[in-house]
Amino acid sequence: MPDAFEYTLRSIYMLEPHADHATIENGYIPIEAIAERVYGKPYSSLRGCQQDDEHIGNDSVKLYEFASDEDYRQALGDLDDAEMYLGRDSRTGESVLKTGMTELEYWLSIRVADENTPATVEANPPPTQDLENAVFENRFFADRAFSPSLRLVLGDLIRRGELLRGNYLFRHWW
Repeated sequence: MPDAFEYTLRSIYMLEPHADHATIENGYIPIEAIAERVYGKPYSSLRGCQQDDEHIGNDSVKLYEFASDEDYRQALGDLDDAEMYLGRDSRTGESVLKTGMTELEYWLSIRVADENTPATVEANPPPTQDLENAVFENRFFADRAFSPSLRLVLGDLIRRGELLRGNYLFRHWW
């Protein structure tokens, strides 16, 4: 049959943000728990997905492809790129860029206030504000202000040997 479709068998790993919902039985990978163990701070995978697709809807899925060498190398190249887009300045009409650090380094510099460290930024800073070393009142506002792309985090976790190469599916529900 010359007109028959050819299907490629792919392995897809299911990502689950909440560690208590990821079990051996359902085979889900607790992405936030792995990221927190590796990076030492909680990670908002939902916010990270919105970095990848800001119009992601409720109860929808997003596929992250890392099975091919090209996709994997592209993600690592994007992760290691030292230029980050922070948004467009409405006053000047120009793009605001941050150079000299990766998205992960930038995210890891953002902290939450505690008894020894007071908050240094307001709850809802403008998107173009440079938040390097910013201290937020609570985690909710820190996550909303900036969480790195889930695609880039997955690439880094694969590079570190925390996850296997393959395709990852994340289901959004809230």
